[in-house]
Amino acid sequence: MYPADLPPYARLYCHLLQPVFERLRGKITPRVEKTISRTQWLGPEALQDMQWRELAVLLAWAVDRVDFYRQWFADNRLTVEQVVAQRDLSLLPLVDKQTITAQPSRFLADPLPAGSYPKTTGGTLGQPLSFMLNPESDHWRQAVSRRGYAWAGVAPGRRQLHVWSSDLIPLPRAAQFKRAVHRMLLRQHYVSYYRMLSPQDTDRALRRIDRLRPDNLVIYPSAAEVLCTRARQTGWRPRRPLVSVLTGAETLFDHQREMIQEVFGCPVFETYGSREFMLMAAECPAHQGMHVSAENLMMEILADGRPAEPGELGEVVVTDLHNFAQPFIRYRVGDTSAWLDQGPCACGRSLPRITKVEGKVVDMIVTPDGRRLTGHFFPHLLKDFPAVERYQIEQDREDHIIIRLKLRHDLADEDSRLILDKFRQTLPGVEPEIEVVDEVKIAPTGKVRITIGLDNQHGMTGPDIAGPGDAGQGEA
Repeated sequence: MYPADLPPYARLYCHLLQPVFERLRGKITPRVEKTISRTQWLGPEALQDMQWRELAVLLAWAVDRVDFYRQWFADNRLTVEQVVAQRDLSLLPLVDKQTITAQPSRFLADPLPAGSYPKTTGGTLGQPLSFMLNPESDHWRQAVSRRGYAWAGVAPGRRQLHVWSSDLIPLPRAAQFKRAVHRMLLRQHYVSYYRMLSPQDTDRALRRIDRLRPDNLVIYPSAAEVLCTRARQTGWRPRRPLVSVLTGAETLFDHQREMIQEVFGCPVFETYGSREFMLMAAECPAHQGMHVSAENLMMEILADGRPAEPGELGEVVVTDLHNFAQPFIRYRVGDTSAWLDQGPCACGRSLPRITKVEGKVVDMIVTPDGRRLTGHFFPHLLKDFPAVERYQIEQDREDHIIIRLKLRHDLADEDSRLILDKFRQTLPGVEPEIEVVDEVKIAPTGKVRITIGLDNQHGMTGPDIAGPGDAGQGEA
């Protein structure tokens, strides 16, 4: 599954240290990696057979343990056997964040699988989602994510620099230490995109690349554009050629790909993921669309409620085949994409492929001195406050932003101060104001424009945030 030309330490880590450590901890990840190394080459029919076998198990579990599906199958006088026999996902109900957050307990397995734990999405649509995950599902997610990263030459133990989000709410010391040790073993180094606001900040990030001399750069497309723009202005080029640049969390535009290839002199790989599912699709070395992680999930693309034709834009709907703590069955992600309208991929893999993912509109916020902050800062911060149900950030003046919050319950004074302080620290010269609202306006598309900037030419679209820890090489 991993590249054959790995450096010695990365080869040792991937093929010995990592699998031994995970087996000692009872993880099934090594077995899953071995399986998906083989199944990615199966024909389309064999892959679909595998998916429907997994779905049959999940549906039977959901009917037995999950109140929503138990009631739905009873009300519709339908059986799991009938759905599987017809191989028709449209027989099952569509769900979304609003459906789940309205009655969260009805979507949880009772009892939960042993070791299940909570996770929270960043909520790039303006509505965070808390959900439960069972350990085996996480093992599957880690395996398919590592495979997708490996297609780009990004492997555990290979020197990597991640220009990504950073902790806005400090972790406990024990968790910080554990993560630091794990990242050291993985040879992962981090630069906070949230601190890359000025040309001087960008210059420091470029110097970090020169000092570290990484094999791989893992980065938001918008962050890569900032780096490349500055590199062009200053004539900077990496002292050591990179193996690859891997992008995620936002749509990678053609002009961004061209800039990255020109400045860094290496191939660029796009990924698509979310907190709910981790890596859903990734680009292989053939660069002919993104392969869906079909062994771990079933993806539909619906146009007006029907399966979209190849090349036809539609809504992305995902069924997670291995989350038994809180089954996501026909879950509306909120993104749009299309099946690639081409023949088999040149790489030989039969995993289905999608084109670019159209995401949610996320604008840049501009400070009075000209620094710019990605709108992805705000989902990353506000997901940590349970009182916040929806939110929208609007910069109405250079020195002022409005933080509109729809609350589940009163926001503690301490939390209000913390939110305002974080905004002030990150955006000096811009005064934040919290405005509690009854509802955040939803656009005709059904999406919430969560960040409204002063200058729309710096806007960007991108799917829900899935950080490196959520898309391939998570914490130990």
